[in-house]
Amino acid sequence: MHPAPHYFSTLLDHALFMELADQLPKSLQRPIRVMLALKGVFVCTASLIMAATFFCVVIVRYGFGTDLFAYNEWLLIVCFWLYFMGGALGTYDGSHINADLLDYLTNDIRLRRYRKLIVTVIELLVSIAIVYWAVLMIYDEVNYYPNWQVTPALKIPFLIPRISILLGFILMAFYSALHLYVLLKSRPDQATFAQQ
Repeated sequence: MHPAPHYFSTLLDHALFMELADQLPKSLQRPIRVMLALKGVFVCTASLIMAATFFCVVIVRYGFGTDLFAYNEWLLIVCFWLYFMGGALGTYDGSHINADLLDYLTNDIRLRRYRKLIVTVIELLVSIAIVYWAVLMIYDEVNYYPNWQVTPALKIPFLIPRISILLGFILMAFYSALHLYVLLKSRPDQATFAQQ
């Protein structure tokens, strides 16, 4: 239970806990919701594919004494896409793992807001740096065509899972930028009006 009193229902709390898309300009709300829906469908589908594959592997391995041919090669690609799309969804929701103890130690809204701003700026800068490195990785991979690195059995290009890294970090940086926009848009002096 959060130690803050019940009247701490401020604009900053709304900025931290409301749906991000609801706090954006109307022109961005629909595209963001469509992107989230598509990622949600993809994450659910990829999770079902993984579960079904492992079920089949167990049946084939222990029921028939054989192995599915190279399932780990294409399943690893599904895992890459699932991991990075899930990471993007976690950035949107703000549900990634963190150790923010300052919110539990103080009720000072300005201090909490500054901490959140600093964390979001750092998150955005790190995401942008990783996007840059991911672009270099893709550029390097494309330059090696037709001698791309491929999986041993199915010859799936490594470019496919690497694109998921780039897209995932682009989305993480985008959502971090949206969080920063919402935080900058909310002012702590408006907080007193939220409790009325």
